[in-house]
Amino acid sequence: MELKFVNESQYEKDIHLYSQRNFLQSSFEGNKMQHGGWNILYTEGIENGKVQIMGMLCTKPLMKIYKYAYIPRGLLINDYSYFEAFIEKLKRYLKSKGYIYLETDPYVLLRQRDKNGNVVENGIQNQKIVDTYEKCGFYHLPLKQGYDMSKQCRWMSVLNLKGKTKEEVFKDFIPKTRNNIKNTIKNNLKIRPLQKDELHILTDIVKMSSEKQHFEALPLSYYEEQYDYFKNHAQAYYVYLDVKDYAKQIQEEIKQEESVIEESNANLKQNPYSKNSKNRLKVATMHLETLHKREVEAKKIQGEYKEELPLAAAMYITYGIEKVYLMSGSNDTYKSFRGPYALQWYMIQKAIDEHLDYYNFYGISGLFHPGDEGYGVFDFKRGFNAQVVELVGNFILPIHPILFKLYNRLRHII
Repeated sequence: MELKFVNESQYEKDIHLYSQRNFLQSSFEGNKMQHGGWNILYTEGIENGKVQIMGMLCTKPLMKIYKYAYIPRGLLINDYSYFEAFIEKLKRYLKSKGYIYLETDPYVLLRQRDKNGNVVENGIQNQKIVDTYEKCGFYHLPLKQGYDMSKQCRWMSVLNLKGKTKEEVFKDFIPKTRNNIKNTIKNNLKIRPLQKDELHILTDIVKMSSEKQHFEALPLSYYEEQYDYFKNHAQAYYVYLDVKDYAKQIQEEIKQEESVIEESNANLKQNPYSKNSKNRLKVATMHLETLHKREVEAKKIQGEYKEELPLAAAMYITYGIEKVYLMSGSNDTYKSFRGPYALQWYMIQKAIDEHLDYYNFYGISGLFHPGDEGYGVFDFKRGFNAQVVELVGNFILPIHPILFKLYNRLRHII
């Protein structure tokens, strides 16, 4: 096994041999991390003239004299029979350069779960991969539930699109989700991509959510960096209500119902016992009352927003075989318009059109009971038939055992 370091161009060429590659393993992420102060090395394990293992090695100083290494989302591996030899080579290299330890968080399923979070009987499980890491000297950090902002998400919700039509995917949504999507279509919600100079729209909407849900919103610079470093792989989308169109639509519906009422009353004068006319009159009258309430709301919205009522926005990264729903926010004051449902369905259809295998709703807490942390987020994603994905978690490989032991006493990393 030859340990080889390659340039960015070669790495990005070779990574395309792996369909399961993750955006955090890409050179785009590498350039972004380098801008943030990391040193980036692209490493490959060569056997019989072929790349068998590869990964992005991100490094930074530790205690001024020593160093720390991190491989985002783990190594890309063709054959695990080469893993031990590669790790031994890598470990020797890191030790010669003054590294204390290496950390990684492989993009590898631990055990298959269903959409409710239950382990699937006789489903896929990768304990052997965990055992392989441990055999090579890695510590497997404790598996936890709940959000941990210091690490990449271990729990995700993922919608499998492979071989499915839009109609089939929609049919698998729960009734509530389907109905909410139908209502967004009825209200003619508009969706469009945001240019870089419009990303403040996304940050403003995320801020609305953060204030309501008590989480820390990321700054505008975060989203701008995604555009800068991921190029056409990153894109934010914005869903809004066209205020003038909405008011016009309500007026047209009012006229229609008034016409039905007038016609039904005329028919009842001629035939007072007509059940059909009575039913039509009842339904139209009830709908008209609702429309008048919406008319009042529309005037209020027009007075506040003039042209566009922002409802939701999100940032996505498309890489490899999946589209990742990275970060979002919504206008909770007008949640009755169901903006997030419109956006999700629009992007799921887009992923199908792009022939992607997965629509990744991304992070969830890994807690699945009402009242648990993050349950509402999980339940929303489950409504789209997204399955729970549990990854193997984080591993740490001591490079200098004595120094690592001393450092661990100070930082308690394992």
